[in-house]
Amino acid sequence: MHRYEIAVLKCLEPGKPLSLEQLVEKSGTGRDGVLWAIEGLSKSGAITMARKESESVSLTEEGKLYASSQLPETALIQKLSKKSIEIRTLGDPQSRIGLQWAKTKELIAIEKGIIILTAKGKEAISKGIGEEYVLKKLGENPSLFTMMLKEKKQEVENLLKRKLIVTERRNEITSITINPKGKELLTAETKHEGEIDALDKKAIATRSWKGKKFKAYDINVPVESEIPAKLHPLRRAINSVKDTYTNMGFKEISGPVVIPAFWNFDTLFTPQDHPAREVQDTFYLSNPSQIEILDRKVMGKVKEEHEQAWKSDWLEQVAMQAVLRTQTTTVSIQELYNLSKYKEYKLPLKLFSVGRVFRNENIDYKHLPDFYQTDGIIVGENLTLANLFDTLTKIYKSLGLKVKFKPAYFPFVEPGAEMYAYHEERKEWLEVAGCGMLRREITGIAKKNITVLAWGASVERLLLITDKDIERLPDLYNNGVGWIRSRKTL
Repeated sequence: MHRYEIAVLKCLEPGKPLSLEQLVEKSGTGRDGVLWAIEGLSKSGAITMARKESESVSLTEEGKLYASSQLPETALIQKLSKKSIEIRTLGDPQSRIGLQWAKTKELIAIEKGIIILTAKGKEAISKGIGEEYVLKKLGENPSLFTMMLKEKKQEVENLLKRKLIVTERRNEITSITINPKGKELLTAETKHEGEIDALDKKAIATRSWKGKKFKAYDINVPVESEIPAKLHPLRRAINSVKDTYTNMGFKEISGPVVIPAFWNFDTLFTPQDHPAREVQDTFYLSNPSQIEILDRKVMGKVKEEHEQAWKSDWLEQVAMQAVLRTQTTTVSIQELYNLSKYKEYKLPLKLFSVGRVFRNENIDYKHLPDFYQTDGIIVGENLTLANLFDTLTKIYKSLGLKVKFKPAYFPFVEPGAEMYAYHEERKEWLEVAGCGMLRREITGIAKKNITVLAWGASVERLLLITDKDIERLPDLYNNGVGWIRSRKTL
């Protein structure tokens, strides 16, 4: 047994129960040590603990505020006793709260935007509001809670619903009594007195353990389970993606979430009347509604390319619209247009990004309106689709996916393709990425005779396929501690 348990048992005599406070004082072990010891001794049947349930009450911060002054509805009806009030003049939060509760309690009526007192309201002014009386009494003396619960049950329940008071149920230990098994354990322990049950710093320093016998440990004794810290599965997946890229020689880049439509669409050769730019597909901001395009030189060249290719006027006002980015390709394209800052870069130049993107999607098992996307580009000479497919196959093989490709259209690549990964549980191929070779209309702006391979892929879909515990993408945004703890992986 532990020394705390021995100390507790030595203080107890058959038929003579002690209170927790008496046991703490008599054992000299400290309250925490005694509580730990009696919990274990009770489970083993060495002692019996008598308990009593009690309930206490305390006021919340909002409750304390009202207890020291008055309820918002009281303040409102007192004002109404002097004059009527227009509802539109109630702008502050306290007045709005008072209006809500006064209306609920039928203390007021509203006629054509004017608040007037009812008969109940007039009576409340003279007699007072029951909840306020209870709140003030409990603020002065919380021990009155039991009496108030009997005499003013409805008022107490209302205060609880309004979260002006909170209750706490306690299970207090009233007495501890030793059982025959406890005496047996103490007798058996006496035979091993002098044996060492734990090595502390002092014993090691003084070498007082030398020549003494160590107590045997029972490895089958049940103990509380230890819960190790765990990363959220989505964070694990992001880290895994980043590690894979960096191990293959890629450099990480990043960019803002709120950007002008210019970087999200125009630089990616998406026409200004393209359906993807419609409100039903893209989240547009109202504050700010527009973001200035600082790189006027790039803007001029983008305008020229659009008007030449799409045979329509290109409008700067449309390009300045503030949006939540729909793809992390915007990060790659800005980096591509700034290649001049890489003064000594060597081809191939390999860059990647991981970040949140936003699309107005209906939520289902494989779609979310807010998700993480990883984007990559390889800048080099004489690169082909074979290089692109080989790179993506290697990346996703290391992440545990079997992939295949099929032709697809995207405004900013030519040729383009979609990448699919096989879902073993569903026995189907799921789209995980779009990819291709950036169009010359885009790479030409950078004044570089280069080829650029590009792709964008969902991180959540990677988990949907590789993690058997994830059946739907919305499951990934379950932040319950219990759910994270129950997962087998760290």
